[in-house]
Amino acid sequence: MTEVKKTQKERVSEKYGAMVSYYAELLAECHNAVRKNSLLSKLDPMGQKTSATTLFIRTCSKMDKTDETKQKAEKLMDVSGELSSQKIA
Repeated sequence: MTEVKKTQKERVSEKYGAMVSYYAELLAECHNAVRKNSLLSKLDPMGQKTSATTLFIRTCSKMDKTDETKQKAEKLMDVSGELSSQKIA
């Protein structure tokens, strides 16, 4: 049987589609937050856009740090478990 190769667009969509949708929703939330904020909503459109982008970048950075912290904690737990099993033996 010949296998039909997926198009590049299909492969990219399968691999990154969900992630791109997630970040698009996050960016929309940042714009909504700026629009609802009593001070930021008074900025000109470019200022609002800049504020939303700044919120987006800071939120993504915070998520990255949370992921890094979780990975470090998991690694410490693994090492701790290995050391505990070595002491018992």
